[in-house]
Amino acid sequence: MKLAEALVLRADIQRRIEQLRERLKISALVQEGDRPPEDPPELLAELDRLLDQLANLITQINRTNIITQLSDGRTLTYR
Repeated sequence: MKLAEALVLRADIQRRIEQLRERLKISALVQEGDRPPEDPPELLAELDRLLDQLANLITQINRTNIITQLSDGRTLTYR
């Protein structure tokens, strides 16, 4: 996967995580006796999967940034 693709994927995953958090808030704020619009355990499981994907992707991006050398010999992470 190219770095640009990974960065786009990271942004997409982060957007999906934020949407899930909002859906969880809505499902958590339910009047007593009412049913939540979505199943919170399912939403939490999906959130866990996305967080794992994000962590793995960030690791890959960081690894790529560390080993990719510019024409002057510096890496992408050089300050």
